[in-house]
Amino acid sequence: MRVLADHLGAQPVPAHASGDHRSVVVVGAGITGLVAAYALRRRGVHVTLYEASAQVGGAIRTTHADGFLAEHGPNAFVTSSIVEALLEQLDLTDDVIDADPAAHQRFVVRNATPLPFPITPSAMLSTRLLSMRAKLRVLLEPLVRARRQDGDESVASFIRRRLGHEVLEYAVDPFISGIFAGDAETLSMAHAFPRVMELERRYGSLSRGLMAQRRLGRSAASAEYDAIDAPGSGGPLQGAVAGRTRLVSFVDGMQTLPDALAAAMPGVLRTSCPVRLVHRQESRWAVEAGSESSPETRLVDAVVMATPAHVLAAMELPAELRGSAAPLEQVDYPAVSTLTMGFRREDVRHALDGFGMLVPSAEHRSVLGALFSSSLFPGRAPEDHVALTCFIGGARHPDRAREDTDLLVERVLVDLRQLLGVCGEPVFVHHVFWPRGIPQYAVGHQEIKDAADDTERQHPGLYLAGNFRHGVSVGDCIASGFQVAERVATYLARAN
Repeated sequence: MRVLADHLGAQPVPAHASGDHRSVVVVGAGITGLVAAYALRRRGVHVTLYEASAQVGGAIRTTHADGFLAEHGPNAFVTSSIVEALLEQLDLTDDVIDADPAAHQRFVVRNATPLPFPITPSAMLSTRLLSMRAKLRVLLEPLVRARRQDGDESVASFIRRRLGHEVLEYAVDPFISGIFAGDAETLSMAHAFPRVMELERRYGSLSRGLMAQRRLGRSAASAEYDAIDAPGSGGPLQGAVAGRTRLVSFVDGMQTLPDALAAAMPGVLRTSCPVRLVHRQESRWAVEAGSESSPETRLVDAVVMATPAHVLAAMELPAELRGSAAPLEQVDYPAVSTLTMGFRREDVRHALDGFGMLVPSAEHRSVLGALFSSSLFPGRAPEDHVALTCFIGGARHPDRAREDTDLLVERVLVDLRQLLGVCGEPVFVHHVFWPRGIPQYAVGHQEIKDAADDTERQHPGLYLAGNFRHGVSVGDCIASGFQVAERVATYLARAN
């Protein structure tokens, strides 16, 4: 990674900046807020980026210790044209590392055995992950009538209708845990996997839709679906209609990206400076940040709230703004714990020859899944050692995520010994607890999106962005940051 430290001590902007009529405050220096601020600054807009914590990146953080690399949140991300362009602008292309092609295989546990997830028609026919009955049910999918009635539907209901219960249980449920740490029974198909739902709407069948996409070709299929507002979450369903992309990280870990964005905006960032009050003042917005004993106030033309939905509930807001945004407080963020564990290579019998292992709810395990981190990217563990990143909690077991490190390690080791043949004690443990993890796109999520739209319409110059609205992946958040910057720039041009 290039040297960024000299640039990260951003110089504070004067506390009262009311003279610049192209000025914006961005609240929240997660990846969405960083990208929004970066894109606006490149357009010549005066930007102040407030972050309540001491560092940028939100869930994207990296720890280096004892020769191991531990990610606090996302371990990798999928590229797109917009992501590739950003990496080029930030001069990060030499820092990017692609996932090992040999680690493309995902394992799903059935009857305490990790089995390769089938990704080709021939593999689907021969897999031990599904019974012959389930395979026949998949082959009959084109005969299933499309759903005619309007209204939201859960992922579980959609998959049962089209592919049967066993496919839900062993092919979809584990990936739902891997992407959202969520529950297929409560997640909305329309909002969690809109592209897949669109196949049924447009073609009457997933199978017919996939065949039509193959006839169109990858580039045409990708262009056809560009207009659909879809999370690029990368599960087994999402990948069915997405174009070929790269799964990447950075030599020094995921924190490279937020650090580079911060370094590209000297004088913009204000860390350890929470925003406490936002209100309309004539045609502009007043933003009060900092502590009660040492507040600073800015009068700006627009405000971008790039924060989790629940942050709005903790802020002082005018009654009319709080009323329109009230439904956003209903978004659920189940607790998640991440355990990065290092072992001697000789103490793990499994070859770890893949991306990782996912565990269906039906297996009744403590772990949601485990990434084979040292198989996926180099430099994640010392020589002759391996690193596993395990996830606990989510919608399945939120209370377990809150347990202390020793108890979690004990629980996870039981699973790893039985599923991966771990026979030694970990030589490295790094535990991160997220009291609020990934936002859940539950059935009825349209109400959340409508409330966000209505709030923006009723309060010109206020914008709501983040992973509760436009997708939960790193790629989604980058796209969301650029999108909101474009909307703000258009507003400023019209206002001037």
